[in-house]
Amino acid sequence: MSLIVRAACVVIGAMALQGCIESTLDKQVKACVQDVKLGLGDPSSMEVLNTEEIEVRGGGHRIKLQYTAKNAMGGRVRGEDICGFKDKGSTELDSDDFMNKNRYIARSLRELGIRVK
Repeated sequence: MSLIVRAACVVIGAMALQGCIESTLDKQVKACVQDVKLGLGDPSSMEVLNTEEIEVRGGGHRIKLQYTAKNAMGGRVRGEDICGFKDKGSTELDSDDFMNKNRYIARSLRELGIRVK
């Protein structure tokens, strides 16, 4: 095989692989979606409309997630949540971030039969 053909194969292979590699942002959005779904009555109905990165002073990083999901009556409603990460390179939710703590507390109260907005 000629050098030119080998080089073309390497370039094409790299381009194909690049489409398969999940970015840090994609992983953060996925972690946020999974966490937000835990608080929904019908998690399978969630549809993400928009995501936005938010830089936080002190090195923190947040993802703003806008979505729709079905409510108890079956109607589609809009929702918005913010998930916190320790930094831009982290793909796990930061358990110390107050936005994540708020969702956790709301889910815990709901399990006890206490409804919160």
